[in-house]
Amino acid sequence: MIGMTIQVVMNDGEIHEAPVTFAVACRWEDHHPNLSWSKFLEDVKFKPMAYLAWEAVKAAGVPVKLFTPWLDTVAEVKFIPKERAGTPEKSPD
Repeated sequence: MIGMTIQVVMNDGEIHEAPVTFAVACRWEDHHPNLSWSKFLEDVKFKPMAYLAWEAVKAAGVPVKLFTPWLDTVAEVKFIPKERAGTPEKSPD
């Protein structure tokens, strides 16, 4: 998990990519004490993934609202493989 990148697409089309750092992972664990990384990755749920994305973009210096209002501004959250991090996605033709 640490070393992965999360991409957040906002409703207005703005895209943020942020790394899952050790500090981000620790803050995520503080809010999900009964959910291990392996269980999370095996059965991803929306809210824990959104919280991880919120913590990651916040740590990357992106100004964010409080978590719940921020959710209303998010269109999509996904993990980006290490080899593709930082490269824009190509739209299907």
